[in-house]
Amino acid sequence: MPELPEVESLRRSLLPYLPQRVVHRVEVRHPKVLVHPAPEVFAQNLSGQQFQELDRRGKLLIFRLSQQVLLVHLGMTGQLTFRDPARQDQPFQRHPHTGLQRSVQHPVDAHTHISLHFEDGCALHYRDIRKFGKIRLVPRDSPQYFQQLARVGADPLSPDWSCQPFVSAAKNSHRPIKAIILDQQIAAGVGNIYADEALFVAGIRPTTRGHRLSKARLERLFEAIPQVLQKGLENGGTSFSDYVNADGQQGQNQESLLAYGRYGQPCVRCGNLLLRDTVAQRTSSWCGHCQR
Repeated sequence: MPELPEVESLRRSLLPYLPQRVVHRVEVRHPKVLVHPAPEVFAQNLSGQQFQELDRRGKLLIFRLSQQVLLVHLGMTGQLTFRDPARQDQPFQRHPHTGLQRSVQHPVDAHTHISLHFEDGCALHYRDIRKFGKIRLVPRDSPQYFQQLARVGADPLSPDWSCQPFVSAAKNSHRPIKAIILDQQIAAGVGNIYADEALFVAGIRPTTRGHRLSKARLERLFEAIPQVLQKGLENGGTSFSDYVNADGQQGQNQESLLAYGRYGQPCVRCGNLLLRDTVAQRTSSWCGHCQR
């Protein structure tokens, strides 16, 4: 699932294309990913609107248009790619283990569920093999818009990221610390990859209950979370299967992960083999020596 660095990398890759563009025509081919409004209303309301600002909060993409706001959550396999007919389309590439597909630039296929067309022939395609993504078009300053924002907590790469609320939330919880930092009301944008990475950097075992951790250890974790997210962002995100940016380019952060997905491999610090566990219904990798 795309996490904060992947979603932010996607947002940045869209900046050269979308601001000031006016939607000419909308196609909705599969309504499952469209939460609100109905497909015909979505197409009618979006047509003629101009993209103005492209923002993000946690994993939520926020596209402010001239009259409304387009909210996009990529789910597990969602992709937003920009297609320029002057560039050559590329064949889809199938991941050898997951079977998921990606492409640098592609024409419409069976998994391209929504397309926004522009007058010059360019298009913004939303492609989602598993169809877990969610797209909403709501009026600016509407209750629906603020309700969606209210579901997202502090973004660790924003000024809203504050130590005291984070430490308090963890100290008052009996959940495993990994489950706590996966809570989008506590650390918006953190998913399985960067939770494992932050816990490794902070030297904390993912199964440790939040209320058992000292303030000092939680403060180290508070600092580690934006640290690993920023590293992921600088590397263009983590691409194991289907994540690509708007130009279809993969991230490179998978090449420098310290813990996530490395169970059975030597720890980069002590050399012991990393362990595997299931925490908050997610596979976790950690070091029994370096993480206490």
